[in-house]
Amino acid sequence: MKLLENILRFERHLEGAKNLIKKDVSDYLVYNTLAMECFQAVNALIEIGEYVVTDKRLGFPSTYREIFELLAREKLMNKDELNAAKRLVFLRNLIAHEYQRITEEELIEMAGLLGIAKGFVDRIRKS
Repeated sequence: MKLLENILRFERHLEGAKNLIKKDVSDYLVYNTLAMECFQAVNALIEIGEYVVTDKRLGFPSTYREIFELLAREKLMNKDELNAAKRLVFLRNLIAHEYQRITEEELIEMAGLLGIAKGFVDRIRKS
C-alpha cells in the first residue's frame, strides 16, 4: 500500500511540475510552486527506491544516491534513469538546504529529469 501511495504521489507531483514549466517560471508563485512540486516528486521517488531496496534486500544504502546505485546494479534502473536520479537528489538537496541557490533553469531541468525517472516508476508499478 505504501508503495502505491508513493507512486501516485510521484505521478501527481510530476504532472504538476510538467504543467508549471509551461508557465513563466520567473513569476514568484510559479517558481516556488514548481520547486515544491519537484521536491515532493523526488521525495516520493526516494521512498519508492527505498521500498524496492528493502523489499528485494539489495543492501543498506547510507545516502539517497546509494539507493539508486543499488537499483541500477541490480538492473532495476537503467543508466539514464540512474543519472537522472542522482542529479535529482543533488537538486532536491539544493531546494532543501540552499533554497536561494536553485535557478529557474535547474527547476526546469528537474521537471525533465523527473520525466526520465518515470520509466523506473512505471516498471515498478507494473511489477
